[in-house]
Amino acid sequence: MRSRYKHRIETNRKKTKSIQPDACASIIQLVIGTAPVNTLDNPGEAVNKPIILEEKGDVEAYLGFTDEIEKYTIMHSVYASFDKHAVSPIIVVNVLDPSNPAHTEVVAGEEYQIQKKMVTIEDTGVLLDKVVVSDGSTEYQKDTDYVISFNSKGYPVIALTDDGALNEASKINIAYTKLNPDGVGADDIIGGIDREGIRSGIEVINDVYPETGLVPTIVLAPVFSSDPAVATVLEAKVQNIYGMYNGKAVLDVDCTENGADTLQKINDVRENKVPYSRWCDACWPMVKSDGMVLAFSSFAAALMQSVAINNSDVPSDSIDNYDLLIDGICTADGKIVRITQDDANDYLNAVGLYTAIRIPTWKAWGNNSTAYPKSTDSIDRWSSSVAMLNYLENRFKIECFPNIGRNATQKKIQSIVDSFNMTLNSLTPDHIAGGMIIFDKKKNPISKIIDGKVKFSTRFATYSPMEYIENEFEYDASILEAALSGGEE
Repeated sequence: MRSRYKHRIETNRKKTKSIQPDACASIIQLVIGTAPVNTLDNPGEAVNKPIILEEKGDVEAYLGFTDEIEKYTIMHSVYASFDKHAVSPIIVVNVLDPSNPAHTEVVAGEEYQIQKKMVTIEDTGVLLDKVVVSDGSTEYQKDTDYVISFNSKGYPVIALTDDGALNEASKINIAYTKLNPDGVGADDIIGGIDREGIRSGIEVINDVYPETGLVPTIVLAPVFSSDPAVATVLEAKVQNIYGMYNGKAVLDVDCTENGADTLQKINDVRENKVPYSRWCDACWPMVKSDGMVLAFSSFAAALMQSVAINNSDVPSDSIDNYDLLIDGICTADGKIVRITQDDANDYLNAVGLYTAIRIPTWKAWGNNSTAYPKSTDSIDRWSSSVAMLNYLENRFKIECFPNIGRNATQKKIQSIVDSFNMTLNSLTPDHIAGGMIIFDKKKNPISKIIDGKVKFSTRFATYSPMEYIENEFEYDASILEAALSGGEE
């Protein structure tokens, strides 16, 4: 033990401060996937429920911790959002359920040597309440004969108590159950509603607003969304969140050996596994960051939130040609993908997919929703126009909702018109080219008003992204002639 009298030199270490994320009020991610909930005190409480993460410290407290980021798909988004793009909040729904036998793996008993009255199980995902310590026949009691906790690597450490039955033991037998993220499939992500009305998986999207007060406008299921069934359900659910709001789904395109692991296979996979829809953006392939293979959708969604934050919380700008904070792109097995700008344009952007190119830093590359090329309508095709229309519709619903149930007086109707016109004017010209809401009496016959139905009409225009900039250069010999003759007397 150190002396109390201070006569020496010493150092100490302070934990590295996390990057403080920038908060976004209107553009919020909802991530459905798997998380290392075994490190929580009550893992079952973090299953199929919306959890708000506002900063990196919330992750360990509410979701669990791990160094194996690749193994747990929600952690892809946690890493992309907090460690790389520094954005918040994100809402997560973990479907990895310790009570589901398919989501766990039983590890048979093994003999461990005790050193300094301690044993470390060098494995992760271990459920502490499923650890069995014995001598092969007698089972010993937790908190009486030993205590157990996690170290910084997520390994369980068993420490023998001084007055327990194992005080003099030199070896023990340990069996346990651990999480099995690979046991989670498309059906778990899709989820459903049970007989008691409890939602799971993607269905939890409708619990988010009533439980948190936040509207998820970017919804993703990293890696799992490459499954066409998951993609289809995501596309359907973002169109009517809580029966009221609109969002968009950010998908991954299958880049396994059964999908598009080369550029030449993209057309077939795009046609058969990615929905043609204005409600979706899709990304190919996966990304590499700090040696890890992670879902592209996680980084694309984080960048969408980042761009909106830097744009006054309005999603009017595309992520195209913005820095994507990655080290490279790769297929699902980690094989590096090298593509040119022409490859990105012709194989991916031309069929409505996002990718990344290096010029010279890594940039997100693409503007089209997956509605393209079947639809070239601006409000379907351009991802930023889709996001902006969603934003306008959601904002009208939020601002106008207090009027539901109020009397349809002329004053009340005019106040709705005036209020939303002020909103549209505030967005012009920085975010939209212009817009106007009116109450058209021709569309509101007295019979409809008597029936409690009032209709407003809004006209607006968003900006299209500059996808192609051309400058025609012409050699003009007269300029040279003028320059050479300019010095003559």
